[in-house]
Amino acid sequence: LDRLDNVDFPRDGWAGGAEIYSSSTDLGAEATYNKWLAAGNTTHSFGENTFRLRAVAGGRLGSDPLPGYDQFQWGGFLRQSGYNTGQLINGEFAFGQLIYYRRIMRGSILDGAYSGLSLEAGRYKKPLVPGNPSGELLSAAIFVSADSPLGPAYLGYGWSEDGNKTLYFFLGRPF
Repeated sequence: LDRLDNVDFPRDGWAGGAEIYSSSTDLGAEATYNKWLAAGNTTHSFGENTFRLRAVAGGRLGSDPLPGYDQFQWGGFLRQSGYNTGQLINGEFAFGQLIYYRRIMRGSILDGAYSGLSLEAGRYKKPLVPGNPSGELLSAAIFVSADSPLGPAYLGYGWSEDGNKTLYFFLGRPF
């Protein structure tokens, strides 16, 4: 379900969705397991200022563990920004985020340019790779972004409470 007014830089509305995936050896799969993923966000603007609240969670259904090749990969720009893309691999997670951005330039054909800040919190269960971050993780990011003919472009810097830092140039939709 999507009631956002803009796919790349929404200023008002909400969106949400859910997925259930089932794998069965009876149908030729390597492993039998079930997993779910749900996400939602809401966006509100006041003049040129926009606040966006987002939540994403996923896990297994039933007692069968998720195989390593189909666990959730999280981390990266605006997805626990202090960590590398896909660094947080696990079978169960919950993520919440508050993003603030301000339009700093209006575009004539495209949407314009923005600067912003993201505060992110997540809970990650047993990681696939021993020693990878797990438990409750906090991170943040600052960024500037612009609409381009190739999609949204971002230049950002992310950091986490445990000292991870990452510089991003991102082209496309981060979520």
